[in-house]
Amino acid sequence: MKKFKVNIKKVILVVITPLLMTCGVMAQGEGYQQYLAHIIAMNRNESFNALNTYLNLNCKTDKKTYKKVFSVFEEMLSEPTWEYHNEELYKILIEHASTAPCLSDNEKMRAKLLLDVVHKNAPGQVANDIDYETTDGSRHRMSEITTPYTLIYFNDPECFSCSKVKERLDTCTTLKNMVCDSTLTVVGIYPYNNFEEWKLEPIPEYLINGWDYEQKIEGEQTYDLMTMPLFYLLDHDKRVILKNEGSLNCVLRVLTHLKGREYNDIEETLDVAWVWGMSPNILKLVREDD
Repeated sequence: MKKFKVNIKKVILVVITPLLMTCGVMAQGEGYQQYLAHIIAMNRNESFNALNTYLNLNCKTDKKTYKKVFSVFEEMLSEPTWEYHNEELYKILIEHASTAPCLSDNEKMRAKLLLDVVHKNAPGQVANDIDYETTDGSRHRMSEITTPYTLIYFNDPECFSCSKVKERLDTCTTLKNMVCDSTLTVVGIYPYNNFEEWKLEPIPEYLINGWDYEQKIEGEQTYDLMTMPLFYLLDHDKRVILKNEGSLNCVLRVLTHLKGREYNDIEETLDVAWVWGMSPNILKLVREDD
């Protein structure tokens, strides 16, 4: 009986709810958040289908509503510090808007320009390599790392939020233990040009302290860094598991459930990251809505 109830709710969510929203039945602000929470709380492939269905229905029904939904969802999905942040759904959103039949060519242009951003270092893809220099002057490449997982910690000594996150990293036993048992390598990368400031900034001992000495990240935009600090989690083959993640809590939840496992199938890894990277507050909102 419970399984039947859940399936009926999915039908309501994917088909009926979008129609109600386009008619203005659901409040625009809170309603969009609740709807997006329900999408994220589905399993990964169901979420992709639900978002595409929702966008298609709005595009067919009302251009104005479609543009409003796009604007709200873009902010929530793309912002690394939001609980709704989700790079895979953000990619689907941008791809949809770049070809949406309800939009004019001019209205599609911005989304088309963003395609390079969402495709670059996308989850499941091999991350752009990084050449970095450590404080002792030696030079290395990220691709040389051989541990099952690599965590890139993009940071800036002049960033207040980075200082707060670094305080947590100082005492983070989960990361320390994974580094000690050779499951994980954590590489701090400073992408800007204030070399002296970077060299003097203390960093937890279990982290590799790296500087992008060729300034490729900023100059060639090999990574799109929306804010600081940011985390990228990679598998053994340097395929992206988490992209532009601003929440250390999310990183720790995912790593805790990947620990001791090394998947050859990146899709399986991404499925695990989807479930455990989800904010508990999103699940709470969905349960309250039930």
